[in-house]
Parts: sequence; structure tokens; C-alpha cells
Amino acid sequence: MEQSFGRVGRMVEMILIVVFVILWMAMVSDSKPGRSGLWEELKERIPLRAEIIKDAGINGIRNARNELVPILSYENYLEEDSLFLPLFRYALQTEMFPLQQYSVDYWEGVDNFSSLYSDAVPDYFTESDDESVEKKKKDAGTMETTGEGASYTIKELSDYDFLLSHFYIVDSTTTMTREDLNGKKLVTEDLSVDLDGDSGKEPLVLIYHTHGSETYKEEKGKSGSVLDVGKALKKELASYGIASIHDTSIYDQVNGELDRNAAYDYAGDSVEATLKKNPSIQVVLDLHRDSVEDSIHLVTEVDGKDTAQIMFFNGVSRLKSGELTYLKNPNKSANLAFSLQMQLLAAKYYPDFTRKIYIKGYRYNLHLARRAVLIEVGAQNNTVSEAKNAMKPLAEMLYRLLSGEKAYRQ
Repeated sequence: MEQSFGRVGRMVEMILIVVFVILWMAMVSDSKPGRSGLWEELKERIPLRAEIIKDAGINGIRNARNELVPILSYENYLEEDSLFLPLFRYALQTEMFPLQQYSVDYWEGVDNFSSLYSDAVPDYFTESDDESVEKKKKDAGTMETTGEGASYTIKELSDYDFLLSHFYIVDSTTTMTREDLNGKKLVTEDLSVDLDGDSGKEPLVLIYHTHGSETYKEEKGKSGSVLDVGKALKKELASYGIASIHDTSIYDQVNGELDRNAAYDYAGDSVEATLKKNPSIQVVLDLHRDSVEDSIHLVTEVDGKDTAQIMFFNGVSRLKSGELTYLKNPNKSANLAFSLQMQLLAAKYYPDFTRKIYIKGYRYNLHLARRAVLIEVGAQNNTVSEAKNAMKPLAEMLYRLLSGEKAYRQ
């Protein structure tokens, strides 16, 4: 059937070529004495040469056909010319299965894709955030804590089931593999940096907030937001001689109204620009505020102060349906190592300070740096003072990790 369609298509094209050549010859010939002057002028303007006839007869017809009926310009379905099969395939791809066309266009290149679809980029190719990350969690208020005031052995941490059950909550929409949770590899990976160099001068840490509109419970008539928490972290890091940049931009508002549809895209563009401008940055922290049941108060005590509990959050670019190849994260393993090593340090020095690490699909801009993590600092039931108090132990854990300290036993 396909060969029959192909033969018919080629026959139609040959007929059109013959007609075109006949018309061309009639136009440039001297067979019309009464108009010979006009035809002579045309001949001078358009010299009759074999290559022109060939180009006009073969390529010209095809190009004209494609201009008149653009749908026919789609690539050949087979390795041979065919008039009908491209039409059939193109109709299926664009009208019946538009997702396939989006896929084809996307893999032509992200820049090309964006230029084609502009603001109409479909959600399945972006990290759509029509709900907050927090609201998408399952049973967020029931997550366990890990603090035991002790370190774990390499043997324990190398056990996939032990690691998964003691340190992680995996969202119902995704899965973790044994390759992802190679405990020995994650806890032994070197994430240290040279803190004796220019770390006090050049920025080493970037702090930002994808959801900068998130606020805390009112305290003395004021609620405070995650921006205040970022400011407190920057101050604590400075006490260790670590310079940082605090991005206070609001990415989850459009024209003053809460709109998180593209918050991760906006934030990601800004982070990329900041990293390009400041190549000294080695750590990227996205500070958030969680949402839990109203009866839950995520608080512990650190140095005699009420302190909001924190939770490290990793995106693994995988849903239960499979890998999200259009949202690749080349730094996924390093991201997981970073959060786990921070978790182990916190469990050793500040029991009950951290909740279990939360794992979810997509990547949440964590692909932009090896030492990148999203951190939930308390929830809506915490005060901003409790959240700010959490920045002291967080800064200490980060300093210990960057100094090369490991919180495990042989």
C-alpha cells in the first residue's frame, strides 16, 4: 500500500513537472510572432539553460507545492519520495497526538522550542508549580525525625534498606533506585572546599527563595518571611568567614499577585545568571517554608532556644513512570551526597533538628550545582524567630561539611 501511494505521488509530480516545462517553453519560445518582442525580452532576462530548467522543473515544483500546501513539506515518511504518507503522518502527529510534535520540537533544542512556543510551553516540559511543592507532598506533617545523637557505620549506611528507612521519605509519585542510594558512595564523596583561600572575599554560597512569598506565624504583630531567614543565614555564614550572596527576588508573584506557575523557571534563570557572574560560588541553597497540618509544630531546642526543624529536599528527575529525560540532572548524585552528609552531621551534633530527607520527582533547579539543595525551614505554624534560630546550626553543619568533616564510623 505504501509503495502504491509512493508511485501515485511520483506520477503526479512528474505530470506537474511536464506541465511546468511545457508552459516554460511556450513562454520563452518565439512561436508567437505578434508578441516576439516581449518574449525576446523575457528570454534575455531569464536565459534558458538546462540547469535552470532542471532546477525549476524539479525543485521549483516541489518548493511551490510546499508553499501552497505547507503540510506537504514535512519530511518523508520513508527514504523515498512520497506525496501522501508525509501528509498522513503529519496529520496524526499534529492533530491527533500533539504531544509527539512537542517532543520532536523540544529535542531540536530548548532555544528553538522556546522560540516556537513562547509563553505556550506545555507544563510537561517545565517544572510547573501551580501548587506549592509543600502542598504536593503526601502526609507532610507525619514525617519522622532522624536525630539520635550518634554517628552511623559505613556498613549500616551501605545497606540500601537501612538507609532508605532511616533517612528518607519518598514521595508517592516517584521511586528511588539502589544506584541512587549507594550509601557508601554518597557519604564518602568529597564535598569539601578550600576555606583558607578567598572564601571570605569571593562569594562561596548563594541563598535564594523560589517561593519568596512564604511567611510565618505572626509574632508580636509581625509574620516575617523566608527572606528574613535567608538574611539570618548569610549573617551566620559570615561568622565562619564564608561570604555569600542573598538573592531577595520574589519569583512566585506576577504583578503583585501570587502565581507559582513558572516560579522555578524564573528562579532558575536568575540562579544561572548569578553563577555565571560569580564562578566562585560552590553552594546553592533554596530556602522554603513548609506547610503541615495545623496541629503540627515543627520545633526543637538548640542552645536553649526554640528552633524550627528543617528538612532537606531532593529532586531526582524521575517519576514512577520513568526517568524525566527532558529534565536531566547531571548533579543528582552529588546533590544526594550533599543532603545526606548534612543530615548525618545534624544527626550527630543536633538530634531532632532535621526531619527525614524528602525525595520527589523533577529537579527543582538542583541541577545547577553539585552542592545544591532545597531546604524547608519550619512551617506555617512556626514563628520567624524560630526559623531564624535554625540558621545557626545549619551554618555550622555547612561549615563542617565544607571543611571536610565526615559523620560516619568505619
